[in-house]
Amino acid sequence: MATERHGEEPSAEDAPLGRWGALAIRDFQLFWAQGLLQGLARNMRELLLGFLVFDLTGSKLDLGITGLFMTMPVIVLGLLGGALADAVDRKRLIIYTQAANFLGLALLPVLIFSGAVQVWHLWLLASFWSGMSILGRPAERAFLPRLVPRSHVMNGITWFGALSQGTLFGGPLVGGVLIAIVGVGWAFAVNAAFLLLAVIATMAIRTSGEQLGEARRVSFAAIWEGARYLRTKDVLWGAYLMDFGVMSFGFFRIIMPALAEEVYGVGAVGLGMLVAAPAAGSFLGTAILLRMGDPPRKGVMIVLANVGYSIGLAALGLAALALSSWFYLALAVLAFLGLMDVVSFTARQALIQLVAPDYYRGRVGSFSSILAGLGNGTGSTVIGGMSTLAGVPGAFIINGCICLGITVASGLTWRGIWRHDQRTETPAD
Repeated sequence: MATERHGEEPSAEDAPLGRWGALAIRDFQLFWAQGLLQGLARNMRELLLGFLVFDLTGSKLDLGITGLFMTMPVIVLGLLGGALADAVDRKRLIIYTQAANFLGLALLPVLIFSGAVQVWHLWLLASFWSGMSILGRPAERAFLPRLVPRSHVMNGITWFGALSQGTLFGGPLVGGVLIAIVGVGWAFAVNAAFLLLAVIATMAIRTSGEQLGEARRVSFAAIWEGARYLRTKDVLWGAYLMDFGVMSFGFFRIIMPALAEEVYGVGAVGLGMLVAAPAAGSFLGTAILLRMGDPPRKGVMIVLANVGYSIGLAALGLAALALSSWFYLALAVLAFLGLMDVVSFTARQALIQLVAPDYYRGRVGSFSSILAGLGNGTGSTVIGGMSTLAGVPGAFIINGCICLGITVASGLTWRGIWRHDQRTETPAD
């Protein structure tokens, strides 16, 4: 492992100012590279998993159940991941969880090539991958402010957050093309190779992941302490619950195989285009955010982005219902959803790093990961069941309207989201 750099968070003099911002810093470049590789692997795996489940069973409900299995480990391991991120070496925790996911992923091509794969294998592996990811995610997000000066935090989160959305383009597209050319088994093998490269990139980072200050223990008391702190920050708590509510009805990616086959009648490459389309919007959203710099009213950004997302979801259903032959219109609406999603995600993650001090970042971030994971898993099940009852277009319309109601109710309930202005707030560190 590379020689680690210890000490406090970097000062403003540690990196040159310029258009590349955080990407001018060596360790952030490696951090960004491992995030790129992980994001490609994660979003590619999601498409491959949905394709294989639907190919084995032909059931939209089974697609929804797949999302439920991905959610099962979120609560327990998410809380543990947050406590670990505030107690152990963050970089090592990231490496260990990445390596575990690589080993789990390497098993699946063996099952596929031997002809032994069954849907329950996929559900168990989906739970394992989700569990390892949720263990490492709080450490990953809490590690980022160590790599850049405070003035670069929003810029760094924008660059890194773009990967979460931007790899929705590359991952599914690569996955769809690989399925068409070499089959799903070799596609999963390539997926595992991406994760192995991510482990190598993380190991090359020099900045230490060791805890600053006094040693801490992983305990229920520490987890409860983080929860109590979070409840004192209305802007964070309200943003978390708003996102959870919207994603509980608005998470649509798991149903893309049914949208591709039943509504638009496109093949594996068309499916890849549908799943990748939100990333086109996320690229535009990232460019806008980078031009904006460090907007102080991030809570307002979150609310407005969720309003746009809800309207876009309903529009996707209307387009599929009335204009089912207009495949490219669906791609455009999905791109708009990606733009709204990246704005909401980036603003929320920036709030965590800027509002919460280093001592709490892992635990505060873990609650965000837990609620996001629960929302995605619940949303997968809801969209699967609703699509079975009302059809895919009807599910989008109904759920989009529900998401809009949740956004309005959340904005009225937690006024701190609207009122937060970092220009008047005391810096966390």
